[in-house]
Amino acid sequence: MTELNTPDATTTAVWDHFDNVEPGIRRRIAVEDPAIKEYLDGMLARIAGHRGVEHPYLNAYRTTRLTPGQERLMYSECYYFFRHLPFYITGMAMKTRDEMILREIILNVADEVGGERTHSTLFADFLARIGIDQEHLDHYEPLEVTKRLNDGIRILYTESSIHKALGALYADETMSSIMVSKINDGLAHQGYDKDLRHFWQLHIDVEVGHSNSVFNAIAPYVGSPETRAEFEEGAFAFLELVEHYWDGVQRLVGLEA
Repeated sequence: MTELNTPDATTTAVWDHFDNVEPGIRRRIAVEDPAIKEYLDGMLARIAGHRGVEHPYLNAYRTTRLTPGQERLMYSECYYFFRHLPFYITGMAMKTRDEMILREIILNVADEVGGERTHSTLFADFLARIGIDQEHLDHYEPLEVTKRLNDGIRILYTESSIHKALGALYADETMSSIMVSKINDGLAHQGYDKDLRHFWQLHIDVEVGHSNSVFNAIAPYVGSPETRAEFEEGAFAFLELVEHYWDGVQRLVGLEA
């Protein structure tokens, strides 16, 4: 587990962005016990400070232009990272009989596939516009570390206890809200306009709402040390997978950080 230094909460409240969201973005429920919110906010800060989130590659990408070949490699790997996640999240529903948890899982997945155009379709449009078509992706062999990431997430979401799975999902959605912002910055630095970056800009706030959904699902349960241990185990197992993924992408692309 690679945790970086977490900013002092008195100077930087990482969770402010999650407490104060735009209209239409999923909000956190009110939690009566302040210790519960303090714990989940603390976990959010630990996730945000993890090397898998503050990865040298992502931070370098924000201000470094890639060649077309490097860009093709990066986003081909991203395709194999993202493509099955809504199915794995849906699989979590079989691990619970709590309707509140089920509701929050469904809300997350509905965001991804419930609109007129699914988010995977929007991502495919983005890829096509930077020259990556489905034929290329069908013949592309992803890195072994990307395969391990994908299978690891599947196991965390569908073969773990619900509390461990929710820990992984809390890390996933919190990480994603930061990751997509960094990638959006990198694409802007590459010279791409807002229209082409629509998929990434959309997810900056959507992923905050998804993180808030997990907050709502787990809040009634994290009063006990046992549940917290499971929740944290899932969160940091997910982040370790992501950290190794970006290490692999960095080596593949050859971007020095």
